[in-house]
Amino acid sequence: MHRLKADMGVIDIVRETVSRYDMIPRGSRVIACLSGGADSVCLLRVLEMLRNDLGFSLYAVHVNHCLRGEESDRDMDFCKKLCGELQIPLSVYHVDVKSYCAETGTSTEEGARILRYRAFEEESKKLGGALIATAHNKGDNSETVIFNLARGTGIRGLRGIPPKRDDIIRPLLGVTRAEIEDFLTALGQGYVTDSTNLTEDYSRNIIRHRVVPVLEGINGNFAVAVSRLSESAAEDEEYFEKLLKAIPHNEICGYPPSVRKRYIRKLLSEANIECSYERLSILDGMMVSGKNVKYQLKGDIFALFRDGVMEIKALPSHDKISFEKKMDFLQNDEIVIPEFDKTVIIRRLCNDILQTGGNVQRKLTNHLVSCDKIQGVVTLRNKRDGDRICFHNRGLTTKLKKHFNALKLSEQERNSALVMEDEAGIFWCEYGGAAERVFPESSAFSENIFEISVRKTADNDYPDFK
Repeated sequence: MHRLKADMGVIDIVRETVSRYDMIPRGSRVIACLSGGADSVCLLRVLEMLRNDLGFSLYAVHVNHCLRGEESDRDMDFCKKLCGELQIPLSVYHVDVKSYCAETGTSTEEGARILRYRAFEEESKKLGGALIATAHNKGDNSETVIFNLARGTGIRGLRGIPPKRDDIIRPLLGVTRAEIEDFLTALGQGYVTDSTNLTEDYSRNIIRHRVVPVLEGINGNFAVAVSRLSESAAEDEEYFEKLLKAIPHNEICGYPPSVRKRYIRKLLSEANIECSYERLSILDGMMVSGKNVKYQLKGDIFALFRDGVMEIKALPSHDKISFEKKMDFLQNDEIVIPEFDKTVIIRRLCNDILQTGGNVQRKLTNHLVSCDKIQGVVTLRNKRDGDRICFHNRGLTTKLKKHFNALKLSEQERNSALVMEDEAGIFWCEYGGAAERVFPESSAFSENIFEISVRKTADNDYPDFK
């Protein structure tokens, strides 16, 4: 009886953890994730003892991963019997981990975790948004921190396992494995052992069996020390997260590296892009440079730094885009083409500008078009195979492909090159100017003459950052 009283301290620890992080509001539904192992059985028994006092309804869910044959079925049967004795509703899910991993290429450990949490979320939805309680404890937190250290993560990785995240809660996070085992022994409560936990087939098992014992030899309270480290790291991260929200995006680059890099991590996380040390250093270098630059993260996803602001967005390949816009006639207009990050500017020129040459740049002289010479509906589009034009003062019809070759345009520039055509064919090209047949006559100042120009909106003009 004395032993039982001493080990009931686990209840007090869990009660304090639940209160500290406001894990279980009164009236909640809580699902205990039950594998049958010591940790999850302890979780179920503690929550069962606290449910009336804290005012919540308790359920359980077991996921059979179908990986260990009869042993998996043994664990499932144990969970059914335990929940029956405690009169706790239990839902059982069977998942095919091997098939999932074969289809997705994920490891067995990761595949099992993904399918397990999918089952938890499904059960939560069935119960109207129930809280999901997992049995992570101080030992699990220590292993997570060590694993993150081995991967080279920053302070965020030192936070370990969060006590609460969305609808997932970890009531046992303040309890050690030794306290869990003593608690179950005092209760006379049995549990099952997963044979895979005794092997070193997985990274966590290697940490648990080899690394942690060495560190515990240095510090007998290693798990407690790591728990304190995680709390301290979490407090620091919470402060920086609040700081980031208060800083205008265009001022981030003026802050120290610790702030800039947290901002970059946040952007990468929101875009579901892995945050490696190399990637973080490159993007921080973009900020420090102060230049408008871009860096390819993966596929068509780029990091863009423009006017002091970093953003992550998709820049589709221009060779896969087709643009076309019909216009009844030319008129003063600015046509924005986000597909190519360009704006086409059409401006009617008055007689005094034409006569004096005011405001007409020499490089745009070949881009003057007489509206009176255009035949029918005008179409603005990007270049297509086989397009031809007879430029002003050339005297012959030229394939745009040959013209672009002479200009040494890039593949991207060719595919996004804009042209205008009427019923008689192409009469203007972005990288060449107007056709002979629509070019204004030098003495015809009474004509409706328009200047056509293209302004690029920078995103695809950024130099690559290397």
